[in-house]
Amino acid sequence: MLTTGKNIKKPPPKSYLIHAGLEPLTFTNMFPSWEHREDIAEITEMDTEVSNQITLVEDVLAKLCKTIYPLADLLARPLPEGVDPLKLEIYLTDEDFEFALDMTREEYSALPAWKQVNLKKAKGLF
Repeated sequence: MLTTGKNIKKPPPKSYLIHAGLEPLTFTNMFPSWEHREDIAEITEMDTEVSNQITLVEDVLAKLCKTIYPLADLLARPLPEGVDPLKLEIYLTDEDFEFALDMTREEYSALPAWKQVNLKKAKGLF
């Protein structure tokens, strides 16, 4: 077997988010018994942001896996997708945590749960 000395690897193919009722033909052709449902397509098309958007799966995963947010994002509503509104403090950098709660994470963790809740309420993080 003769090789050129270079192992050229192709990047993996891009994966795209597909919304119910808006499946492209290249997707539905992989399933011999696919049945298009116009009622589902109409519901999905009501969300114009979804129906006019091509989204990479890697972008969606990056959003869902994000674990750190700026304090301003956690004080705004609506909250970023995937953020637990009862544990906003866990998404802060150490600097933002200390700025928002006036104590370190270690000091905060040493407080009883009821004091943690009262502190978060007083600082707008609840």
